[in-house]
Amino acid sequence: MRTALRSRPLRTFAVTQFLLEVQFWFPVWLIYLLDLGIPLTTALLADAVFRIVSVACEFPVGVVADRIGRRRAYLALAGMTMLTFAVITQIQSVQLLFAAWVLWGVLWALTSGAASTYLYELCAQDELKISPAKAFGLVRALSNLSILLSLLAAGYLYETDPRLPFAVTAGLAAVALLLAFTLPEITGSRTATTLSSVLGDIRRAITLTEVRQAVQLGILLLMFGWSARILFQPMALELGLSARVTGWMYAAFAAASVLGGLAAGYLATSHRRTALASAFALILVALAATSQLTWLAPFLFLPVMGFGYALGMTVLEVFTNEVTPRAVRATIFGTVTCIAGIGIAVGRPGLGALADRYSTSFAAGLWAALGLLVVGLAVLVIRRIPLGQVHREHADLSTSSQHPSNAGDQAVR
Repeated sequence: MRTALRSRPLRTFAVTQFLLEVQFWFPVWLIYLLDLGIPLTTALLADAVFRIVSVACEFPVGVVADRIGRRRAYLALAGMTMLTFAVITQIQSVQLLFAAWVLWGVLWALTSGAASTYLYELCAQDELKISPAKAFGLVRALSNLSILLSLLAAGYLYETDPRLPFAVTAGLAAVALLLAFTLPEITGSRTATTLSSVLGDIRRAITLTEVRQAVQLGILLLMFGWSARILFQPMALELGLSARVTGWMYAAFAAASVLGGLAAGYLATSHRRTALASAFALILVALAATSQLTWLAPFLFLPVMGFGYALGMTVLEVFTNEVTPRAVRATIFGTVTCIAGIGIAVGRPGLGALADRYSTSFAAGLWAALGLLVVGLAVLVIRRIPLGQVHREHADLSTSSQHPSNAGDQAVR
């Protein structure tokens, strides 16, 4: 990872991503809306609209990101982050609330692949020939560290001014946007824009076995690992944890996620299967243990879950970028998040309802039981993925090579 830090573009990207990953808003967004006098029902309806918009936009936004180029997509990500959270600080009506949440949903869709694909291609283009695994491990660790620090600070910012968590997020995104302007363009990253070329690129990508494996594993891990997080808050309430202790519970989860990202960066490609199987297994074991010993979960089993999830997602990000033709990388990430998002939209409310009606331990146990099927399916896919690195850069199946970028892009390069 020290090699990655010696690269100026990768250092800049890591800092930029650190600034964009803050989550000052996460613990306080609902409280903020309620304090503005917005009814709970309206706030939850806005959240539902956000979920629908983000899922609906995953695929088209991914297609657009592939077509405009990696740097432009990343600049759009930083700019939309700044705009979205600036708008949230100005909410004074229900109309503006829904406008902000729709904008946030589009932004959420853009986060699925814009950063990951840009980072992978920065590694390939860098003169130091940085290992993508080490770069992704470093960036994933810094991103989780950013989340950890912002979660710890969110309550203090909110007590100072309810708008401050969102204003600080917008301000940091503005700094990130300025830094992103100093990042290099990726040679040949813009591709053809005709509908036929888009559909052709997608059809050719889907015929690749490794791409299908990456998509299947991404969907399974996102649905299984992300949905389980809805149980954190009910668990804290059941155990009678104070707001401060609950904050430390989230901090422990985030700290373990930092370690998971770092661990992924040190794994050899030959250990990819073991790492992915271990990631699924750790989440399953953590859920099963939570169902039996809930009082140990906040500072033992949830961190295990966080470590496993970060480990698996980091390995999968590298693998997906590696096996997917350049012209559809962001599109494939959007597809994974879209399909997984549909499952999450069912799984999260269902788990929340079970925790409310019965108990957190019951909901965790049921999800672990379903997880046996998920892990079984994942293992069937994992055992067939290649052990070595799959080189797709020089065998890109897209039609983009037949459609050179415009003169402006040539000048940039």
